[in-house]
Parts: sequence; structure tokens; C-alpha cells
Amino acid sequence: MGEKLYPYAVARIRMLERSLLTEKNYIQMAEAKNADEAMKILLEAGYGELGQADSKNFESLLSAQLAKAYSDVSELVSDGNFMDVFLYKNDYHNIKVLIKGEISGINADNYLIDGGTVDAEVLKTAFATKNFNAVPYYMREAITAAYEAYARVQSGQAVDIVLDKAAFKQINMTASSCGSSFVKKYVEYQCDITNLKTFFRIKTMRRPFETFAEVFIPGGMLTLDAFKAAYSGETPWSGLKGTIYYEMCAEGMPKGFTVFERLCDNFIMSYIKDAKYKSLTMEPMVAYIYARETEVKTVRIIMSGKINGIEADIIKERLRDSYV
Repeated sequence: MGEKLYPYAVARIRMLERSLLTEKNYIQMAEAKNADEAMKILLEAGYGELGQADSKNFESLLSAQLAKAYSDVSELVSDGNFMDVFLYKNDYHNIKVLIKGEISGINADNYLIDGGTVDAEVLKTAFATKNFNAVPYYMREAITAAYEAYARVQSGQAVDIVLDKAAFKQINMTASSCGSSFVKKYVEYQCDITNLKTFFRIKTMRRPFETFAEVFIPGGMLTLDAFKAAYSGETPWSGLKGTIYYEMCAEGMPKGFTVFERLCDNFIMSYIKDAKYKSLTMEPMVAYIYARETEVKTVRIIMSGKINGIEADIIKERLRDSYV
């Protein structure tokens, strides 16, 4: 049986792609004289309304733009579950926030985000009442495991490790069940990239390999054994020779984490851009969501840089590739 076709949805996505920010937009924002001027450029490019040129509310503006992207694609493909691949991370972010808020006694409301498979208010109520019946069973299991991990070691990092693994497990299962090789490969790349970033941090800090093994996320093409072999290499990247990630690692790792992280994001974008040549299948919808997420990340980098007085040239070095 062939892959399902979405001619109307793809046509609509092609229209939405026209509103994506371009590299020129990014450069103009980075070179703006201050944060308010950068915000004005963002609004003129189609974010929000032109009466909102206040750099202090840029986060709410980004959240609204991302929520709209999720909503737009969900409405176009109501019978598909591939969107959950993008939404689970928001669920597990909220679960982390609520658990850590409870542990620390700090009100976590301001750190909750919209756009998950479970409404943030539903999760908030579940934690407040300790009644998790409205939460999917796999999230309930992850929440229980996170509490148990914290009880053993009294560490917020233990909570992160449990929930990150649970999130990727669910993402992998959904990717495998949605029937798209494009989505499955996207998730495999995301697993590998996540592990590569963690590997580089831990290796640079000269922590033992066991530290990495504890946080390793299964589901990618790079196995734990592959990382173990790479860990003993002369450099963090030399042990990755022969993999599709070697050139990226050899270029970025010697320049530090900021450059390496940018190249990792650009690696995924390079894969996603293949969707430009698809006209009927779900690839353009997947690509549009990733493009919006990357756009939001890039705008956040720019706005944070402008607010903190970082020079334009330094900000420009951190910009991600644009989809358009």
C-alpha cells in the first residue's frame, strides 16, 4: 500500500511557507541598532501586529507564532499522528517544569508552554490534585519513574534523564507507526544530534564515558558502542570518522559548542529541505513545522543578543539556516 497523499494540505503549506523569515530578515534584525528596532523588523515581516513593537514581549510573540503553526498543520491533517513527533517535547517540558516546581516549592506557571498533545492546564491540574487519570498512561509511567529517580539521588538532573528518554521513546514509537520513512529518518537524525551534543559536552568536560552512557538516547543510527569507541579517540570527532556526521563534527567541534550546535541544526535543516521537491506527501508539512521551530529559535537568539548588547557580527555567527 502506497503512502497517503495530501494534495490540498501541501498546496496550503506552500502558501504558508511564503511567510517564513528569510536569511535577509535575520541579517536585518541582527544589524538593527537595538532590540526595539529588531522587533519592529520582525513585526513588519509578519509577526504579530505593528502596534506591538516592544522587545519585552518577544517570547509571547514567538509562542503564538509556533502555536499557530502547530494548529495550521493539525487542521490540515486531522487523521495523522505525525504531528505528535513535534508535540511530545512540549508535553515533557511541562512535566519537567511541574515536577521541579513541586520539588523546589516554586510556582512553575510562567514556565509552562502550549503546543503539547496534552493541554498544559490538564497537566497542571493533574499535578495539583495528584489525579493523573486524564494523562496518557505512558506519561504517567514516566512521571512515576521521574519521581522515583529523584527520590533515589535527590537530583533534578535525574528527573531530566528519565523524562528525556521517555520523550524520545514515545517520539520514536510514533515515527515508526505513522508510515513515513521521511519522518522516521528525521527522528533518527534528531536522536543522533541530541547524543552528539551531549557527547561533545561530556567529552570536553573530561567526564567518564559512564556519564554519557547514563544519558544516551536510543533510537538513532549511532549506537552506544559507536560512541564508546569515539570516546577513546584522539579528538572528540576523530572516532566518528566513517559516519555521516564526521565532517560536521570535524568542522564544528574544534570551534566550540556554539558553532557545533549551529552546524547540528543546519544538518537537520539540510535534510528537511528535501521536502521542497515533494508535492503530494506529508514531507512538506513536517518540513514546515521544523522550519517554524528553527525560525523561532533563530529569532530568540537574535532578540536575546540585542537585549544583552551582543555585537551584530557575533549574533550573525549564531544564525541558523533559513528554510526559504
